[in-house]
Amino acid sequence: MSALYRFLLTSVLLSQRYLPPTLIFLAALAVGTTSDNGPLQSAYAFCVLAMLVCTTWLTVSIVNHEDPTQRRITLVMIGSSAKVLAITVAVILTWCVPLIVIGICYPLVTGKHVVTAGILTIGVVAHLTAALVGIAIGLLCSRLVIPRIGVAMLTAAAAILAVLLIRWISPIRALMSVLSDRERSPAESAVPLTLLAVLSAAILTAALFTTRALSDRKE
Repeated sequence: MSALYRFLLTSVLLSQRYLPPTLIFLAALAVGTTSDNGPLQSAYAFCVLAMLVCTTWLTVSIVNHEDPTQRRITLVMIGSSAKVLAITVAVILTWCVPLIVIGICYPLVTGKHVVTAGILTIGVVAHLTAALVGIAIGLLCSRLVIPRIGVAMLTAAAAILAVLLIRWISPIRALMSVLSDRERSPAESAVPLTLLAVLSAAILTAALFTTRALSDRKE
């Protein structure tokens, strides 16, 4: 498992498929949060949107970076599609860590905000929640589920719009509402954000099982 993790991480780094979504994330932060002097939680609400888009694109890129032949070889060596998929998600989460750090720190460097430990913790949880939902969307829009890249990208775009516009589909809209509420203190935001993070983890777990079931049927 550890050998596969190192192999996939090295392969992704050499492929540089992470660069386009990462650059989009950085550009979004520069446009949306530079010189912002409002509440820090509101700035993080914009960062959550950028994180969602970035992780969706990042997941599709990383899952698709192996061609079908190489994937079959990996499956034979490991002997379990579930393990391969779990390690792939672990690699994606590894790359999300520096993105979360950047998303938390960039508004602090480029704007003027009141900073507390509670707000920073809320920011980390919010970014992680968005990352989990983005990974779930990316898995379901990867080659393992949707072979045609054009259809997959359109589906991913539609899914992102749906989770932003339809309240009951995902925790993202509720998350952004909590962060944008200027009258809500960090302590008051802690419980709903924790529940939303747990819900996001459940969504990712469901996406993992669904992706594995559909890919196993095709392969």
